[in-house]
Amino acid sequence: MAKKRAQADSAKVETPRDSEWMLLRYQPVSLFSLRMTHATNKGGKTLVVPTPYAVKMALIDACFRAFPAESAPQQARALFQAIKKAIIRFRPPGECIVQNTFVKIRQDERDAESGFYTSTIAYREWVYFQGELCIAMSIGGISPDDRALLHSAAVHINHFGKRGCFWQFHDAAGREGSLPPGFTIPQGTSEAMRPDHYGMSQFLDDFGETLCAAKDGFERISTYHDGKIALGQHRVLIPTLIPYVRVHATRSFTQYECRATDMS
Repeated sequence: MAKKRAQADSAKVETPRDSEWMLLRYQPVSLFSLRMTHATNKGGKTLVVPTPYAVKMALIDACFRAFPAESAPQQARALFQAIKKAIIRFRPPGECIVQNTFVKIRQDERDAESGFYTSTIAYREWVYFQGELCIAMSIGGISPDDRALLHSAAVHINHFGKRGCFWQFHDAAGREGSLPPGFTIPQGTSEAMRPDHYGMSQFLDDFGETLCAAKDGFERISTYHDGKIALGQHRVLIPTLIPYVRVHATRSFTQYECRATDMS
């Protein structure tokens, strides 16, 4: 049942072999956690990289810190239109340690009036990174003004994932042509035929075609409007190969390394 649901929600995305990219580099400042879409509240397994959806939302959110209040909404709308169809790939930090633990949480008591809570135990995962996260965003067809807007917003991003998962902007650079090995690859593409050093696969969400085509797309992603986001339509899941290989595991943590041959 879970497999059929994942297939229904997923989408195939082709990667251009030759394109223009903006490479955004960030250093981890704290532990990272971003719960998988199908994870339950009690089984909070985490992704090991942000998702294209999370990055685009972070960029749009950063506009409200990068620009004055009177112009920020207009800049955020412009950035949404510029990047909503952009392809995003990730080159994860060189070392990754996923720590797992059980924590005590409070939840609504079953068959009780609203406001009554009971204690229970939940599974949680947190990721320690050693190294730099590189985010590659396709910018072919994006105007110079929108590229400058994208850069300004990227500088003001300070977290990905759950609140408190901080990252520090390092730099941004342009690149022409295909990406080198070491970046995530969507399954089902021709690039996915080279699985060396790609020992992990996770579902990463992104803006769907329905959201990109909607006239009220910006209102749907805004928490201040009544628009809704439907999984499988406005937000799609893409099965993605991640260049991590497991090197050690215990009952409390699992260690991964990025062993791509060319990390330039």
